[in-house]
Amino acid sequence: MKFNIIEFLKRVGKAKGFGIQSPWAFRFVTEVVAERWRYYAYEDIEKQFPKRYEQKYQKLLFRIRNFVYPDKLLVMPLDSITAENLQDLPRQVGKKGAIVVEGLRESKESLSKWEKLKAREEIGVTFDMYSFAVCFFDRNIYKQHYKLNFL
Repeated sequence: MKFNIIEFLKRVGKAKGFGIQSPWAFRFVTEVVAERWRYYAYEDIEKQFPKRYEQKYQKLLFRIRNFVYPDKLLVMPLDSITAENLQDLPRQVGKKGAIVVEGLRESKESLSKWEKLKAREEIGVTFDMYSFAVCFFDRNIYKQHYKLNFL
């Protein structure tokens, strides 16, 4: 993953939830993405994943799983999402479930595919964190796309 300083600076304003008007999205950013308190599973994650970024990413996945509980969280590469399986994903993860899509900016084609994916009717709120995104299927929440820094 190449780091883009211009993209990073564009996201600074919403990094900790500032500028987000939706109470639900603000809660997700402040209580899940930017959470700094330790969870019971962090020791196991730190032992299993030695690199700092991978630890941080796995801890975030753990917090998201707790957030969408009892519905599901699926982690999948962007290349594996097709129109056929996208229609089935809301049923698989549940109404309040989510998917984490990896590999958003590996190439121009993947970025283009990401833009098409987030415009789909099935996708509700998305949180783009540069190299991956969290997509929620709950259509009771106003469809919105947020760009956040995750380092």
